[in-house]
Amino acid sequence: MVNYWFDTFKHLKPFDIVPYQEMVDLYLKNQSLLEKSGREKLGGDNERPVNSDVEEVDHKGFWLGYNPRYYNISPLGNKVTQAKADVVSMDMTGLNKSWSHFIYLELPYWLFNKYQTAVHSNRDVSYFRKFMDDVDKTDLSRESVLELLDNYDRKYKDVGKYVDFYGDFHEPAWRLDLDVGQYVSIKQNGLIYPIMYNSKKYTFNRGTHRALFLAHTKSYVPFILQYQEGVVKYSVELDKNFDEKKVMMRVNLEEKSLKFYRDGQELI
Repeated sequence: MVNYWFDTFKHLKPFDIVPYQEMVDLYLKNQSLLEKSGREKLGGDNERPVNSDVEEVDHKGFWLGYNPRYYNISPLGNKVTQAKADVVSMDMTGLNKSWSHFIYLELPYWLFNKYQTAVHSNRDVSYFRKFMDDVDKTDLSRESVLELLDNYDRKYKDVGKYVDFYGDFHEPAWRLDLDVGQYVSIKQNGLIYPIMYNSKKYTFNRGTHRALFLAHTKSYVPFILQYQEGVVKYSVELDKNFDEKKVMMRVNLEEKSLKFYRDGQELI
């Protein structure tokens, strides 16, 4: 159901409950596979999970003190396309106190294709959706994708700005905070890392780009969340990337079902 690059996560089934270390090892295995493949190694020096309960973390530092390692997987060569293991850029606080396992979920691609309107620093992805449609009509070669990119930049000339851990960026508004190389990589090879969030009942403040791009290829979108042992029915809030509104996901482990609601109305 999920188009993965490596086989590492393919054995997981929706609603699987996985011990902490077992799940972390899967992320670190893919990190190792990227290094062995000769991908350019960039970013910080953190290549493991961090837990502020047992070690000192400078949350005022770069990337909240985690400074994660990442690899360049750009298929176009025009800029760096980051592949970063989620587990090396988040705080695993509460481990073995309030939680000890993760739950693996696969969200349907229609949810994002029909209702997602924004990513982290771009609140209107409609033009980029058109671009992805046009990319799909090419042979995905570097030359054809970059030519199409240039045509869009000439047509849509408004410039936007966003700020992240790496600096201030001024880019064409239609592709602000959207990496063309990341979409082409997912289209050609699949997803490297499922979207993980260090919470039981809240997500989608990160992973917005992966969800947008992967869903466009009609692949289900994998999410991994902390799991409170013994709970079989609960709700998870997805951040406001759906017409600036949150979506509530109702998880039912007994039925192995997911349902989605916005403003009290079920999304279908």
